[in-house]
Amino acid sequence: MEQKPFSENLGFRIILVSILIGLGIFFIIYFKDLLKPFVMAVMVWYLIKTIYNYIGKIKVMGRQLPRWLKGTLSLAIIFGSVQATINLIITNLSAIVANFSTYQATFDRFLIGLGESLGVVNITDQLQEQLNKLDLQGFLAGTLSSLSTTVGTIVIVVIYIIFLLLEEVAFSKKIDAIFPDRKKRQRIQEVLNEIYESTNKYITLKTGISILTGALSYVVLRLFGVDYAFLWAFLIFIFNYIPYIGSLIATLLPSIFAIVQFGSMWSFLWVFISVEIIQLIVGNYVEPKVMGKSLNLSPLVVVVALSFWGYVWDLLGMFLSVPITSIMLIVLAQFPATRNIAILLTENGNIENILIKKEEGP
Repeated sequence: MEQKPFSENLGFRIILVSILIGLGIFFIIYFKDLLKPFVMAVMVWYLIKTIYNYIGKIKVMGRQLPRWLKGTLSLAIIFGSVQATINLIITNLSAIVANFSTYQATFDRFLIGLGESLGVVNITDQLQEQLNKLDLQGFLAGTLSSLSTTVGTIVIVVIYIIFLLLEEVAFSKKIDAIFPDRKKRQRIQEVLNEIYESTNKYITLKTGISILTGALSYVVLRLFGVDYAFLWAFLIFIFNYIPYIGSLIATLLPSIFAIVQFGSMWSFLWVFISVEIIQLIVGNYVEPKVMGKSLNLSPLVVVVALSFWGYVWDLLGMFLSVPITSIMLIVLAQFPATRNIAILLTENGNIENILIKKEEGP
């Protein structure tokens, strides 16, 4: 009986894939400070490209807009949105700081009432004693250091974005040079197109769902009279991109602030229950109908990916955990040696819709 070469054995493939995965994990952990700004730049570049394509569908007098105008509008929308977001956060935080004494007095009354109901005497004094033990000077120094690091990161990200936009023009030529064989080149292009379309569909639908969740939450918060309702609705919109735990965090933020503003546990419960009902309805009924099985990722895989990327790249990793895992699924499905891994990542074991068929014939 003829034996297969070692390179064709299942054991060899498992060992090879394990080594590659191990090297990949080492690489993204060890070089995370270098990779995170680049990944952020790729995100912004991707958004610019997506907006550029949408603007390209607009026609004036039967003609498409010129390339330079589409590019200018795309950049203006992205950086205008970033500027508006920064202004929103700064304005609301400044207002919270300006009214801090009022909120503190209300919260103190709440703590006193809570202490009396629990039989705890001088609860505010005990809390103040614990706060005095905190190293505020060290906290402020760390905050300033983080801010300076953030500014430096933003500069690096902007530089990366500029070079990505410049390199984009020559990217297709490089693909042609790397893969002179037409069939291989076409296959690579199809895989890249599948990645782009899958990611674009997920981000577009998720953005629409997040806007709906944020808008409904804004209405509820306004009805309850919670201050800075737009800020909380915006945070709900942002955190909705993080699977599972993001919606819980987003719901807790305005609910906790309701205690600070109104000084009542009932206000916390009413706000939390109302916003959580919105999250449950949108998450369990609207989102499945809109998104369907577009990603086909196993819920367990999503949770593991969320934990892993959150550990490796912090908050950025949590936001990117689903798109990164989806890209891995598409790539792994294209190679016989890793196809079984792709099947394990799916929810129903079906990878036919993402499998790029080899072209037959000469």
